[in-house]
Amino acid sequence: MEMAASTIKKSSARHFWLFLALVFLLSWPIWIVSGILSRGGTGVYDFHWLVAQIGVFAPSLAALVASGIIRRELGQNSLRILPVLLLPVVVPGLLVARGAPSGVTEFGNLPSVVTVIVGAIVILFFSPLNRRLLSLGTGEVQEKPGRRWVLFSVAFFPVLFLIAWLLVNSQGGGWKISAFRNGTLGFAWIVLVSFAHNVLLGGPLGEEIGWRGFLLPELLKRNGPLVASLTLGVVWGLWHLPIDLYAGFLVKGPGAVVVRIIWTLPVAILFTWFYLRSKGSLLVALLLHASINVPSDFGFSKYESSLIVFFILMTIAALIVSVSSPAFRGRS
Repeated sequence: MEMAASTIKKSSARHFWLFLALVFLLSWPIWIVSGILSRGGTGVYDFHWLVAQIGVFAPSLAALVASGIIRRELGQNSLRILPVLLLPVVVPGLLVARGAPSGVTEFGNLPSVVTVIVGAIVILFFSPLNRRLLSLGTGEVQEKPGRRWVLFSVAFFPVLFLIAWLLVNSQGGGWKISAFRNGTLGFAWIVLVSFAHNVLLGGPLGEEIGWRGFLLPELLKRNGPLVASLTLGVVWGLWHLPIDLYAGFLVKGPGAVVVRIIWTLPVAILFTWFYLRSKGSLLVALLLHASINVPSDFGFSKYESSLIVFFILMTIAALIVSVSSPAFRGRS
């Protein structure tokens, strides 16, 4: 029994390093070549941005390659996922890049509609309705996560951010959300477009197949949920290193790399909690990641101050679930 456990840990460690090597090799060179870094993280959604997206997709691409190498029966599964994974880069990616908008709220009608349609297709593909989709980490058909966890994954981070924003502005502020300038229906459409865009090209699709679809299950084979979360958080943070050195992350310079890692640790814990409670649902991971990104598109007043309070609230939530949640305490 001990020998079997030791073998699992050793093979899991090899898988970890194989995945990591692929992630960094597939992302950092592309970000450098794209020219996006030299712009300091600013600029429009143009073709520089679109080329850089290939690097953003590195974790998911690395997971497809690594899972196919480790388990040959998952090779066909990876080939089924690959076209859906790359579809958003072509459509609506090319439409958005051609228009070169300054943000999601400036998307034209055609890119917006196409983004929503492709977003719906991708979400359906990665939902439990697709019984041919296998988990890259376990090789098993994904289980149904439960409707409440799907809804909770969409609402959790936006509600937490809204609480942070209300707290910041309670001391006196403009209470401004610029996305409301087109009225309630216009705002609802922007929310839908923003969410779909973030699922496709804002990080979730490019990252979550790797982080929660492959790496987290591998880490859980030899670690408890807390250690696995912290390890993934450090990797996730370091992956952003070239971007943060050039553009900063809440602060400028090398300190941005440290701030990024500190930021990702409680986020990784909360993602693991959702992962465990939703039975390893990739759909929940995609929706959760998209939901944490969307507030940045709406033009909240005192946004940076709200981010700091948002981080404090996330840290408190992460401490609570890591100490009291049966999902964390029930595993060694």
